[in-house]
Amino acid sequence: MEEQNKTQSTENQQQINNQAPIPPQKNKSGLMFILFLVIALLVVVTWLYIDQRQTTEKIETALTEEKDSLQSHLLQLRDDYDELMTDNDSLNAHLVGEKEKIDDLLAEIKTVKATNYSKIKQLQNELGTLRTVAKSYVRQIDSLNTMNLALVAENVLVKNEIKVAKTVNVELEEKNKNLSGKVELASALTTENLDAVPLNKRGKATSRINKITKIKIDFQIKANVLAEAGERDIFVRIAGPDDYILAKSEDDLFEYEGQEVVYSAKRPVDYINKNLDVVIYWDNNGALLTGTYEVYVFADGNEIGNTQFIIE
Repeated sequence: MEEQNKTQSTENQQQINNQAPIPPQKNKSGLMFILFLVIALLVVVTWLYIDQRQTTEKIETALTEEKDSLQSHLLQLRDDYDELMTDNDSLNAHLVGEKEKIDDLLAEIKTVKATNYSKIKQLQNELGTLRTVAKSYVRQIDSLNTMNLALVAENVLVKNEIKVAKTVNVELEEKNKNLSGKVELASALTTENLDAVPLNKRGKATSRINKITKIKIDFQIKANVLAEAGERDIFVRIAGPDDYILAKSEDDLFEYEGQEVVYSAKRPVDYINKNLDVVIYWDNNGALLTGTYEVYVFADGNEIGNTQFIIE
Protein backbone atom coordinates (compact mmCIF):
# COMPACT_ATOMS: atom_id res chain seq x y z
CA MET A 1 0.00 0.00 0.00
CA GLU A 2 2.74 2.41 0.83
CA GLU A 3 4.50 1.54 -2.37
CA GLN A 4 1.33 2.24 -4.27
CA ASN A 5 0.99 5.64 -2.65
CA LYS A 6 4.52 6.60 -3.63
CA THR A 7 3.87 5.59 -7.16
CA GLN A 8 0.67 7.61 -7.24
CA SER A 9 2.51 10.66 -5.80
CA THR A 10 5.20 10.40 -8.43
CA GLU A 11 2.63 10.34 -11.23
CA ASN A 12 0.83 13.37 -9.79
CA GLN A 13 4.09 15.34 -9.65
CA GLN A 14 4.83 14.51 -13.28
CA GLN A 15 1.36 15.71 -14.30
CA ILE A 16 1.92 18.99 -12.45
CA ASN A 17 5.29 19.45 -14.19
CA ASN A 18 3.69 18.71 -17.55
CA GLN A 19 1.10 21.49 -16.90
CA ALA A 20 3.74 24.34 -16.43
CA PRO A 21 2.70 27.73 -18.19
CA ILE A 22 3.77 28.37 -21.87
CA PRO A 23 5.05 31.90 -22.80
CA PRO A 24 2.23 34.13 -24.26
CA GLN A 25 3.19 34.23 -27.98
CA LYS A 26 -0.15 35.76 -28.93
CA ASN A 27 0.29 38.87 -26.69
CA LYS A 28 3.77 39.52 -28.12
CA SER A 29 2.42 39.59 -31.69
CA GLY A 30 -0.25 42.17 -30.70
CA LEU A 31 2.35 44.51 -29.25
CA MET A 32 4.43 44.31 -32.41
CA PHE A 33 1.38 45.17 -34.54
CA ILE A 34 0.58 48.22 -32.39
CA LEU A 35 4.19 49.38 -32.56
CA PHE A 36 4.12 49.04 -36.34
CA LEU A 37 0.94 51.15 -36.52
CA VAL A 38 2.50 53.89 -34.37
CA ILE A 39 5.60 54.01 -36.54
CA ALA A 40 3.50 54.10 -39.71
CA LEU A 41 1.37 56.91 -38.27
CA LEU A 42 4.50 58.92 -37.39
CA VAL A 43 5.82 58.45 -40.93
CA VAL A 44 2.51 59.65 -42.45
CA VAL A 45 2.30 62.64 -40.10
CA THR A 46 5.92 63.58 -40.84
CA TRP A 47 5.33 63.32 -44.61
CA LEU A 48 2.17 65.44 -44.38
CA TYR A 49 4.02 68.10 -42.36
CA ILE A 50 6.90 68.25 -44.84
CA ASP A 51 4.49 68.37 -47.82
CA GLN A 52 2.39 71.11 -46.21
CA ARG A 53 5.48 73.16 -45.42
CA GLN A 54 6.75 72.84 -48.99
CA THR A 55 3.32 73.88 -50.32
CA THR A 56 3.26 76.89 -47.98
CA GLU A 57 6.75 77.93 -49.08
CA LYS A 58 5.69 77.67 -52.75
CA ILE A 59 2.64 79.85 -52.09
CA GLU A 60 4.74 82.42 -50.19
CA THR A 61 7.27 82.47 -53.05
CA ALA A 62 4.53 82.95 -55.64
CA LEU A 63 2.92 85.78 -53.63
CA THR A 64 6.30 87.45 -53.14
CA GLU A 65 6.84 87.33 -56.91
CA GLU A 66 3.35 88.82 -57.41
CA LYS A 67 4.19 91.64 -55.00
CA ASP A 68 7.52 92.34 -56.72
CA SER A 69 5.84 92.24 -60.15
CA LEU A 70 3.14 94.66 -58.94
CA GLN A 71 5.76 97.07 -57.64
CA SER A 72 7.70 96.85 -60.92
CA HIS A 73 4.58 97.59 -62.98
CA LEU A 74 3.72 100.57 -60.80
CA LEU A 75 7.23 102.00 -61.26
CA GLN A 76 6.99 101.48 -65.03
CA LEU A 77 3.57 103.17 -65.11
CA ARG A 78 4.99 106.15 -63.21
CA ASP A 79 7.81 106.45 -65.78
CA ASP A 80 5.18 106.33 -68.54
CA TYR A 81 3.36 109.26 -66.91
CA ASP A 82 6.61 111.27 -66.88
CA GLU A 83 6.75 110.89 -70.66
CA LEU A 84 3.12 112.06 -71.02
CA MET A 85 3.76 115.61 -69.73
CA THR A 86 2.54 118.23 -72.24
CA ASP A 87 2.28 122.01 -72.64
CA ASN A 88 -1.37 121.86 -71.54
CA ASP A 89 -1.41 123.06 -67.89
CA SER A 90 -4.85 121.62 -67.15
CA LEU A 91 -3.93 118.19 -68.49
CA ASN A 92 -0.58 118.27 -66.67
CA ALA A 93 -2.41 118.87 -63.38
CA HIS A 94 -4.42 115.68 -63.93
CA LEU A 95 -1.26 113.75 -64.82
CA VAL A 96 0.44 114.93 -61.62
CA GLY A 97 -2.60 113.74 -59.64
CA GLU A 98 -2.34 110.26 -61.18
CA LYS A 99 1.39 110.13 -60.40
CA GLU A 100 0.59 110.94 -56.77
CA LYS A 101 -1.85 108.01 -56.68
CA ILE A 102 0.91 105.72 -57.97
CA ASP A 103 3.32 107.04 -55.31
CA ASP A 104 0.71 106.28 -52.63
CA LEU A 105 0.33 102.70 -53.90
CA LEU A 106 4.11 102.25 -54.00
CA ALA A 107 4.34 103.41 -50.40
CA GLU A 108 1.46 101.12 -49.40
CA ILE A 109 2.84 98.03 -51.11
CA LYS A 110 6.04 98.29 -49.10
CA THR A 111 4.02 97.71 -45.92
CA VAL A 112 2.01 94.77 -47.28
CA LYS A 113 3.16 91.27 -46.32
CA ALA A 114 3.69 88.83 -49.17
CA THR A 115 1.20 86.42 -47.57
CA ASN A 116 -1.60 89.00 -47.64
CA TYR A 117 -3.21 87.72 -50.83
CA SER A 118 -6.41 89.79 -50.57
CA LYS A 119 -4.46 93.07 -50.23
CA ILE A 120 -2.18 92.23 -53.16
CA LYS A 121 -5.25 91.40 -55.24
CA GLN A 122 -6.77 94.78 -54.31
CA LEU A 123 -3.60 96.62 -55.33
CA GLN A 124 -3.56 94.72 -58.63
CA ASN A 125 -7.12 95.92 -59.33
CA GLU A 126 -6.09 99.51 -58.57
CA LEU A 127 -3.13 99.11 -60.95
CA GLY A 128 -5.56 98.01 -63.66
CA THR A 129 -7.67 101.12 -63.08
CA LEU A 130 -4.59 103.37 -63.28
CA ARG A 131 -3.58 101.73 -66.55
CA THR A 132 -7.04 102.36 -68.02
CA VAL A 133 -6.86 106.03 -67.00
CA ALA A 134 -3.35 106.31 -68.47
CA LYS A 135 -4.63 105.00 -71.83
CA SER A 136 -7.33 107.68 -71.86
CA TYR A 137 -4.70 110.38 -71.30
CA VAL A 138 -2.56 108.93 -74.10
CA ARG A 139 -5.53 109.30 -76.46
CA GLN A 140 -6.12 112.89 -75.30
CA ILE A 141 -2.47 113.82 -75.80
CA ASP A 142 -2.41 112.19 -79.26
CA SER A 143 -5.48 114.26 -80.14
CA LEU A 144 -3.82 117.45 -78.89
CA ASN A 145 -0.65 116.67 -80.86
CA THR A 146 -2.75 116.18 -83.99
CA MET A 147 -4.44 119.53 -83.42
CA ASN A 148 -1.08 121.23 -82.86
CA LEU A 149 0.25 119.81 -86.11
CA ALA A 150 -2.83 121.16 -87.87
CA LEU A 151 -2.27 124.61 -86.33
CA VAL A 152 1.38 124.58 -87.37
CA ALA A 153 0.35 123.68 -90.91
CA GLU A 154 -2.22 126.48 -90.88
CA ASN A 155 0.33 129.05 -89.72
CA VAL A 156 2.76 127.91 -92.39
CA LEU A 157 -0.02 128.46 -94.90
CA VAL A 158 -0.73 131.89 -93.43
CA LYS A 159 2.94 132.80 -93.64
CA ASN A 160 2.96 131.81 -97.30
CA GLU A 161 -0.20 133.83 -97.89
CA ILE A 162 1.43 136.90 -96.38
CA LYS A 163 4.46 136.46 -98.61
CA VAL A 164 2.19 136.17 -101.63
CA ALA A 165 0.29 139.26 -100.53
CA LYS A 166 3.53 141.22 -100.17
CA THR A 167 4.57 140.16 -103.66
CA VAL A 168 1.22 141.31 -105.03
CA ASN A 169 1.62 144.66 -103.25
CA VAL A 170 5.05 145.19 -104.75
CA GLU A 171 3.63 144.54 -108.20
CA LEU A 172 0.75 146.94 -107.53
CA GLU A 173 3.14 149.62 -106.33
CA GLU A 174 5.13 149.31 -109.54
CA LYS A 175 1.96 149.67 -111.58
CA ASN A 176 0.91 152.69 -109.51
CA LYS A 177 4.24 154.38 -110.21
CA ASN A 178 3.65 153.95 -113.92
CA LEU A 179 0.20 155.47 -113.57
CA SER A 180 1.35 158.47 -111.52
CA GLY A 181 -0.50 161.67 -112.46
CA LYS A 182 -3.45 159.75 -113.94
CA VAL A 183 -6.88 159.23 -112.40
CA GLU A 184 -6.95 156.21 -110.15
CA LEU A 185 -9.29 153.82 -111.87
CA ALA A 186 -9.03 150.89 -109.46
CA SER A 187 -12.16 150.29 -107.43
CA ALA A 188 -10.36 148.64 -104.51
CA LEU A 189 -10.17 150.53 -101.24
CA THR A 190 -6.81 151.78 -100.05
CA THR A 191 -5.51 153.21 -96.78
CA GLU A 192 -3.15 155.91 -95.68
CA ASN A 193 -1.63 157.01 -92.37
CA LEU A 194 -1.88 153.44 -91.14
CA ASP A 195 -0.41 153.11 -87.64
CA ALA A 196 -0.41 150.41 -84.93
CA VAL A 197 0.38 151.40 -81.33
CA PRO A 198 0.44 149.24 -78.16
CA LEU A 199 -1.42 150.94 -75.27
CA ASN A 200 -1.34 150.52 -71.50
CA LYS A 201 -4.42 150.48 -69.27
CA ARG A 202 -4.46 154.29 -69.22
CA GLY A 203 -4.56 154.45 -72.99
CA LYS A 204 -0.97 155.67 -73.29
CA ALA A 205 1.47 154.33 -75.87
CA THR A 206 3.96 151.78 -74.50
CA SER A 207 6.30 149.15 -75.89
CA ARG A 208 6.74 147.26 -72.57
CA ILE A 209 5.17 143.82 -72.90
CA ASN A 210 4.04 143.67 -69.28
CA LYS A 211 2.22 147.00 -69.60
CA ILE A 212 0.27 146.40 -72.81
CA THR A 213 -3.50 145.94 -72.51
CA LYS A 214 -4.50 146.46 -76.15
CA ILE A 215 -3.23 147.31 -79.63
CA LYS A 216 -4.71 150.36 -81.39
CA ILE A 217 -4.79 150.26 -85.20
CA ASP A 218 -5.90 153.52 -86.81
CA PHE A 219 -5.90 154.60 -90.44
CA GLN A 220 -7.88 156.44 -93.07
CA ILE A 221 -9.65 154.74 -95.95
CA LYS A 222 -9.05 156.96 -98.97
CA ALA A 223 -11.85 158.37 -101.07
CA ASN A 224 -12.54 156.38 -104.22
CA VAL A 225 -15.46 157.29 -106.43
CA LEU A 226 -15.23 153.96 -108.23
CA ALA A 227 -15.50 151.89 -105.06
CA GLU A 228 -18.89 150.47 -104.11
CA ALA A 229 -20.52 152.51 -101.35
CA GLY A 230 -22.21 150.90 -98.38
CA GLU A 231 -21.49 148.89 -95.24
CA ARG A 232 -18.63 146.41 -95.17
CA ASP A 233 -16.34 144.74 -92.59
CA ILE A 234 -12.73 145.81 -92.15
CA PHE A 235 -10.47 142.99 -90.95
CA VAL A 236 -7.10 143.21 -89.20
CA ARG A 237 -4.52 140.42 -88.94
CA ILE A 238 -1.64 140.83 -86.47
CA ALA A 239 1.29 138.43 -87.04
CA GLY A 240 3.71 137.94 -84.13
CA PRO A 241 7.50 137.47 -84.28
CA ASP A 242 6.85 133.71 -84.59
CA ASP A 243 4.47 134.35 -87.56
CA TYR A 244 1.46 133.19 -85.52
CA ILE A 245 -1.70 135.26 -85.99
CA LEU A 246 -3.08 136.81 -82.79
CA ALA A 247 -6.71 135.68 -82.69
CA LYS A 248 -9.47 135.32 -80.11
CA SER A 249 -10.89 132.18 -81.73
CA GLU A 250 -9.95 129.84 -84.53
CA ASP A 251 -13.51 130.29 -85.78
CA ASP A 252 -12.94 134.01 -86.50
CA LEU A 253 -12.46 133.68 -90.28
CA PHE A 254 -12.87 135.73 -93.45
CA GLU A 255 -12.31 134.97 -97.11
CA TYR A 256 -9.08 136.07 -98.73
CA GLU A 257 -7.92 134.94 -102.18
CA GLY A 258 -10.40 132.08 -102.20
CA GLN A 259 -9.47 130.73 -98.75
CA GLU A 260 -10.79 131.10 -95.21
CA VAL A 261 -8.14 132.75 -93.00
CA VAL A 262 -8.24 133.79 -89.35
CA TYR A 263 -8.38 137.43 -88.29
CA SER A 264 -7.37 139.27 -85.11
CA ALA A 265 -10.09 141.93 -85.02
CA LYS A 266 -12.76 143.44 -87.25
CA ARG A 267 -15.02 146.49 -87.44
CA PRO A 268 -18.03 147.30 -89.64
CA VAL A 269 -17.93 150.67 -91.45
CA ASP A 270 -20.26 152.64 -93.69
CA TYR A 271 -18.21 153.82 -96.68
CA ILE A 272 -19.65 156.60 -98.84
CA ASN A 273 -16.71 157.09 -101.24
CA LYS A 274 -15.12 159.74 -99.04
CA ASN A 275 -12.11 159.69 -96.75
CA LEU A 276 -13.08 157.64 -93.68
CA ASP A 277 -11.14 157.53 -90.41
CA VAL A 278 -11.17 154.08 -88.79
CA VAL A 279 -9.87 152.86 -85.40
CA ILE A 280 -9.78 149.17 -84.47
CA TYR A 281 -8.58 147.70 -81.16
CA TRP A 282 -7.19 144.27 -80.32
CA ASP A 283 -7.40 143.32 -76.62
CA ASN A 284 -4.33 141.60 -75.19
CA ASN A 285 -5.15 138.00 -74.25
CA GLY A 286 -1.69 137.24 -72.86
CA ALA A 287 -0.29 135.80 -76.10
CA LEU A 288 2.23 138.59 -76.78
CA LEU A 289 5.95 138.01 -77.29
CA THR A 290 8.80 140.46 -77.57
CA GLY A 291 9.82 141.34 -81.13
CA THR A 292 8.48 142.87 -84.33
CA TYR A 293 4.81 142.52 -85.28
CA GLU A 294 3.29 142.83 -88.76
CA VAL A 295 -0.20 144.36 -89.11
CA TYR A 296 -2.34 143.78 -92.22
CA VAL A 297 -5.69 145.45 -93.02
CA PHE A 298 -8.24 143.85 -95.36
CA ALA A 299 -11.48 144.93 -96.97
CA ASP A 300 -13.60 143.37 -99.72
CA GLY A 301 -11.24 140.39 -99.87
CA ASN A 302 -8.20 142.60 -100.54
CA GLU A 303 -5.26 143.71 -98.43
CA ILE A 304 -5.56 147.49 -98.26
CA GLY A 305 -2.64 148.37 -95.98
CA ASN A 306 0.11 147.10 -93.66
CA THR A 307 2.44 148.41 -90.97
CA GLN A 308 4.69 147.25 -88.10
CA PHE A 309 5.23 147.82 -84.39
CA ILE A 310 7.76 146.53 -81.86
CA ILE A 311 7.28 145.11 -78.36
CA GLU A 312 10.17 145.06 -75.92
